Amino acid sequence: MFNVRGLIFGFVILNLACGLLFSCVREEEYASGSGVSLSFDTDTLSFDTIFTTIGSLTKKLMVYNKENKPLKIDYISLKNGSSSFFRLNVDANDDLVVRNVEIGARDSLYIFVRVELNPNNQSNPLLIEDEIQFGFNGKTQRVVLQAYGQDAYYHKPSHYLLSSNPASSSGYDTIWYSLAEEGGEASGVIVSGNEISWKNDKPHIILGNCVVDSSYTLNLSYGTHIHLNKDSEFWVYKDGTLKAMGEVGQPVVFESMRKDEHYANTAGQWGCVRFIAGSKDNLLENVVIKNNIIGILVDTCVNNNPTLTLKNTKIENSSYIGIYARGAKIEGQNVVVQNTGNHTLALTMGGSYEFIHCTFANYWQYGTRTKACLFLNDYYLDVNNSLQYRPIDKADFYNCIVYGSLSEEELDIDFLEGGISRYRFENCLLKTKTNTESPNLFVDCVYKDPMFVNSAEGDLNLQATSAAIGAGNGVWSYSVPYDINGNYRSDPPCIGAMEYIDGGIKKAKQRIKKIK
Repeated sequence: MFNVRGLIFGFVILNLACGLLFSCVREEEYASGSGVSLSFDTDTLSFDTIFTTIGSLTKKLMVYNKENKPLKIDYISLKNGSSSFFRLNVDANDDLVVRNVEIGARDSLYIFVRVELNPNNQSNPLLIEDEIQFGFNGKTQRVVLQAYGQDAYYHKPSHYLLSSNPASSSGYDTIWYSLAEEGGEASGVIVSGNEISWKNDKPHIILGNCVVDSSYTLNLSYGTHIHLNKDSEFWVYKDGTLKAMGEVGQPVVFESMRKDEHYANTAGQWGCVRFIAGSKDNLLENVVIKNNIIGILVDTCVNNNPTLTLKNTKIENSSYIGIYARGAKIEGQNVVVQNTGNHTLALTMGGSYEFIHCTFANYWQYGTRTKACLFLNDYYLDVNNSLQYRPIDKADFYNCIVYGSLSEEELDIDFLEGGISRYRFENCLLKTKTNTESPNLFVDCVYKDPMFVNSAEGDLNLQATSAAIGAGNGVWSYSVPYDINGNYRSDPPCIGAMEYIDGGIKKAKQRIKKIK
């Protein structure tokens, strides 16, 4: 049996002549007869998956009396009575049955509903149902209540550090965090030496921040879902490593705790996945990161290996920046970054970068965007406001799309004059007014609309008329023979992370066979 404690908070606004729940109207003045009925804004009040102990957002049910006379509701109750998973609170009355509620002529009643669940030690979501019953004039009308309850593993902060903040009254902020290796089986954590594995049978809830500590490697397998609270961040500390390896169709997912439909594509619900300077050998493969402030933040690296390798990774709905690199080393293959409030990809303060068959597309719809999709820069201002030069050793893009909704420019290259920073775009589809005449910087690039299937809805697959189809260089697809969806690439391949699936598959299969 699902062990659930349900709470429904109902606030009722009744435009009553006497201002009381109890009748002060003569019986003959009430609306009556078999044709009289209540109206509702929905016949089923549904909640998306609710994590145990976290609770849901409050939802509203509106009840209408469309008659020209007041309507007296004899009772409002729950079908399952005292055994119900829900409770009603009507105008501070928390009885299981609330009686003699009046709704004025052509007036309405508001009921706000909240659900909170207790742990049940089950991996799979369970449907919870009940009915609110409205009895009046000898008949009963009903509104169905539905919720999905999901148990989870919880990572609660038990450590803190102090961060300088001159704007704070104390001069610092207290940052609370948990360690990825803590919690044991109750938190779905398995530790063997310096190797940490998180179980994937239930979601993981991050309250505060979570840190992969020095010398530890956290392994996340296919189907692992990690949900972060508001402003929470996931950190990989110096000498720490994150290896998140999902599968096509079963990715590792980082997202917010809210599962309600309203929040499905809402940006800015949590902080970021942050790779601290000195973290090493990080790998994200078949990973989805969404609805955050910054998707991935990679700080200055101090090792010779790529700070971060990205394969088959999607980052979407970041309110600030999708990938924000500060003097980092990143290699990316089949990466899709889209729908960000600022830059989609910002490679700053120098570093070394290589991207093959990636799609960077920004069609931000939730405010005015003025920053280019792709930003490259090779300097910064230090604490003394002095300019410091740090060259980009390379920023190479092969068979990539850089496009968006700005009228002219989606490529912003801000290099100091006389420096040695370098970049290269080869067989890329770009939206830019930059001088592309240099044969060393822009090679066989396309400057046309990629013709995505539906950029407004986030579908970045290619239409049949796309200029990206067959415009890539097969030299680079040999190292990335499958697209982000698991489809074989054609020969020549499409530009971007998604292959046009109606063309060249047989030829691609033959080519893959030769490679093997």
